[in-house]
Amino acid sequence: MGAVGKVLTVVIPMYNVEQYIEKCLDSFVVPEVMDFLEVLVINDGTPDGSREKAAVYERNYPQVFRIVDKENGGHGSVINRGIEEASGAYFKVVDGDDWVDPEGLAHLIGYLKESTADMVLTNYYWVDDATGHRSEEIEEVCPGITYGAVYPFEEIAGRIFMKMHALTFRTDILKQQTERLDEHCFYVDAEYTLFPLPYVKTVAALPDFVYQYRIGAPGQSMNPENMRKRCRQHEKVLFRLLRFYRGIEGQACEAAVRDTIGRMVASQYKIYLSFPKSHKRDMLLLEKKLRQEYPEIYQAVRRPSVLLLRRSHYFLYPVASVALRVSLRRR
Repeated sequence: MGAVGKVLTVVIPMYNVEQYIEKCLDSFVVPEVMDFLEVLVINDGTPDGSREKAAVYERNYPQVFRIVDKENGGHGSVINRGIEEASGAYFKVVDGDDWVDPEGLAHLIGYLKESTADMVLTNYYWVDDATGHRSEEIEEVCPGITYGAVYPFEEIAGRIFMKMHALTFRTDILKQQTERLDEHCFYVDAEYTLFPLPYVKTVAALPDFVYQYRIGAPGQSMNPENMRKRCRQHEKVLFRLLRFYRGIEGQACEAAVRDTIGRMVASQYKIYLSFPKSHKRDMLLLEKKLRQEYPEIYQAVRRPSVLLLRRSHYFLYPVASVALRVSLRRR
């Protein structure tokens, strides 16, 4: 760690982000906290000029930035490697095409210096790639919480909106938990979010919007066309999380895991509906599996469009599919 112990390790997955990586890394050049910050830029075999740009930061700020080179293995392999390499007391992931608010980062690190919580929540903005407009996905990551206070996880687990962008984990927990993220697979953010939860005993939250999440860029995994191409990878992660849920039932984290998987099921249905060719059979098979094997997850799917489909006995599937595809084209 050097003379000063690192409070926060930030892992930056780097693959084909040449046009974004400087904005990302610039946001961590915050003089008042750099002694306490470790930024691991994990080069996932990128073929573009991202590494050369990141190397400038490694040369100029060697006490903060370090490039870790590895063969391409996808987002999950980057996080797995980052956990192995991390020396900070806490751990956060920021994608190479996103960035952080420097003031929010400074507040977070200031809090982490004295924190005893296993997981610390902060909010995030969606930032439109074309316009720069910022919006909130949610007002609060945990409604009703007193900022800065430390809570037993079981007391607030059912109120937490679990998203990678909102989470900072104690690094020891990530090193301790035995589940490794899937490699060569997209959509593993949900695995990263949920796998540590059985080990989380205490939680705190801050009001800052630290993470700045770029939306609308054509190469992103959440782009509708890319989600159709990677539909089966999304299914793969979903089914792994369903199996994971079976192993944690009755634990303090059950509500948070259940609700997060419920949102992922709704996303899977959105992918099915976005195809011009009907994927109604896939949806019905998944619905049957949930009703029979995971009734709690079935009930946790609360998206109004899904509830309307269920009430119509899926008769409205063609209408819903057309409406969704029209709305996606207008964005």
